[in-house]
Amino acid sequence: MQDIHQLAILPNQKAINSVAALSKLFSANQFEFSTLLSMFKHAVLSSGFMSGQDNSEWMATRGCNYIANPKLFATAPLTYVCVFIGELFNKLELEEIQQRVSAAVIENVLLRLANFKSV
Repeated sequence: MQDIHQLAILPNQKAINSVAALSKLFSANQFEFSTLLSMFKHAVLSSGFMSGQDNSEWMATRGCNYIANPKLFATAPLTYVCVFIGELFNKLELEEIQQRVSAAVIENVLLRLANFKSV
Protein backbone atom coordinates (compact mmCIF):
# COMPACT_ATOMS: atom_id res chain seq x y z
CA MET A 1 0.00 0.00 0.00
CA GLN A 2 1.21 3.46 -0.86
CA ASP A 3 1.07 6.43 1.46
CA ILE A 4 -2.22 7.93 0.34
CA HIS A 5 -1.42 11.25 1.98
CA GLN A 6 1.21 12.07 -0.64
CA LEU A 7 0.12 14.46 -3.34
CA ALA A 8 2.38 12.63 -5.78
CA ILE A 9 -0.14 9.78 -6.03
CA LEU A 10 -2.89 12.04 -7.35
CA PRO A 11 -3.96 11.95 -10.98
CA ASN A 12 -3.29 15.04 -13.07
CA GLN A 13 -5.78 17.90 -13.12
CA LYS A 14 -7.09 16.94 -16.56
CA ALA A 15 -8.04 13.48 -15.28
CA ILE A 16 -9.70 14.96 -12.19
CA ASN A 17 -11.67 17.39 -14.35
CA SER A 18 -12.86 14.72 -16.79
CA VAL A 19 -14.17 12.47 -14.02
CA ALA A 20 -15.59 15.35 -11.96
CA ALA A 21 -17.59 16.56 -14.96
CA LEU A 22 -19.94 13.62 -14.40
CA SER A 23 -21.25 15.30 -11.22
CA LYS A 24 -23.44 17.50 -13.45
CA LEU A 25 -25.51 14.45 -14.31
CA PHE A 26 -26.56 14.09 -10.69
CA SER A 27 -27.40 17.76 -10.23
CA ALA A 28 -29.57 17.59 -13.35
CA ASN A 29 -31.31 14.46 -12.00
CA GLN A 30 -31.22 13.00 -15.49
CA PHE A 31 -29.36 9.74 -15.23
CA GLU A 32 -29.87 6.02 -15.28
CA PHE A 33 -27.58 4.52 -12.65
CA SER A 34 -26.06 1.71 -14.74
CA THR A 35 -25.43 4.14 -17.63
CA LEU A 36 -23.79 6.61 -15.26
CA LEU A 37 -21.56 3.87 -13.81
CA SER A 38 -20.53 2.88 -17.31
CA MET A 39 -19.67 6.51 -18.14
CA PHE A 40 -17.80 6.85 -14.84
CA LYS A 41 -15.75 3.71 -15.47
CA HIS A 42 -14.94 4.82 -19.00
CA ALA A 43 -13.81 8.26 -17.77
CA VAL A 44 -11.60 6.68 -15.08
CA LEU A 45 -10.00 4.16 -17.44
CA SER A 46 -9.51 6.49 -20.40
CA SER A 47 -7.94 9.23 -18.26
CA GLY A 48 -5.63 6.82 -16.42
CA PHE A 49 -7.18 7.99 -13.14
CA MET A 50 -5.13 6.36 -10.35
CA SER A 51 -4.00 3.58 -12.68
CA GLY A 52 -1.15 1.39 -11.52
CA GLN A 53 -1.82 2.06 -7.86
CA ASP A 54 -2.72 -0.46 -5.21
CA ASN A 55 -4.62 0.96 -2.30
CA SER A 56 -6.73 -2.12 -1.62
CA GLU A 57 -5.76 -2.13 2.06
CA TRP A 58 -7.08 1.43 2.50
CA MET A 59 -10.25 0.52 0.62
CA ALA A 60 -10.83 -2.51 2.86
CA THR A 61 -10.21 -0.61 6.09
CA ARG A 62 -11.40 2.94 5.38
CA GLY A 63 -13.28 2.82 2.10
CA CYS A 64 -16.03 0.71 3.64
CA ASN A 65 -16.79 3.62 5.99
CA TYR A 66 -17.48 5.84 2.98
CA ILE A 67 -19.70 3.19 1.41
CA ALA A 68 -21.68 2.89 4.65
CA ASN A 69 -21.88 6.66 5.18
CA PRO A 70 -21.51 8.65 1.96
CA LYS A 71 -21.89 11.92 3.89
CA LEU A 72 -18.25 11.43 4.93
CA PHE A 73 -17.25 12.55 1.45
CA ALA A 74 -18.37 16.10 2.29
CA THR A 75 -15.07 16.68 4.10
CA ALA A 76 -12.89 13.97 2.60
CA PRO A 77 -9.43 15.02 1.41
CA LEU A 78 -8.72 14.81 -2.30
CA THR A 79 -6.39 11.86 -1.79
CA TYR A 80 -9.17 9.80 -0.16
CA VAL A 81 -11.62 10.68 -2.91
CA CYS A 82 -9.15 9.74 -5.65
CA VAL A 83 -8.11 6.50 -3.95
CA PHE A 84 -11.76 5.53 -3.46
CA ILE A 85 -12.64 6.20 -7.11
CA GLY A 86 -9.50 4.49 -8.35
CA GLU A 87 -9.98 1.35 -6.31
CA LEU A 88 -13.65 1.12 -7.20
CA PHE A 89 -13.46 1.66 -10.94
CA ASN A 90 -10.02 0.26 -11.73
CA LYS A 91 -10.49 -2.96 -9.76
CA LEU A 92 -14.19 -3.88 -9.93
CA GLU A 93 -16.52 -4.74 -12.79
CA LEU A 94 -19.63 -2.63 -13.30
CA GLU A 95 -21.94 -5.33 -11.95
CA GLU A 96 -19.90 -5.55 -8.73
CA ILE A 97 -19.95 -1.79 -8.29
CA GLN A 98 -23.69 -1.65 -8.83
CA GLN A 99 -24.24 -4.38 -6.22
CA ARG A 100 -21.89 -2.92 -3.60
CA VAL A 101 -22.28 0.83 -3.97
CA SER A 102 -25.45 2.92 -3.86
CA ALA A 103 -26.26 5.87 -6.06
CA ALA A 104 -25.86 8.10 -2.98
CA VAL A 105 -22.22 7.04 -2.63
CA ILE A 106 -21.49 7.73 -6.29
CA GLU A 107 -23.26 11.08 -6.11
CA ASN A 108 -21.37 12.16 -2.99
CA VAL A 109 -17.95 11.11 -4.26
CA LEU A 110 -18.54 12.91 -7.57
CA LEU A 111 -19.78 16.05 -5.84
CA ARG A 112 -16.72 16.09 -3.62
CA LEU A 113 -14.40 15.53 -6.57
CA ALA A 114 -16.11 18.43 -8.35
CA ASN A 115 -14.90 20.67 -5.49
CA PHE A 116 -11.37 20.03 -6.72
CA LYS A 117 -12.12 20.66 -10.38
CA SER A 118 -10.26 23.56 -11.97
CA VAL A 119 -12.14 26.12 -14.01
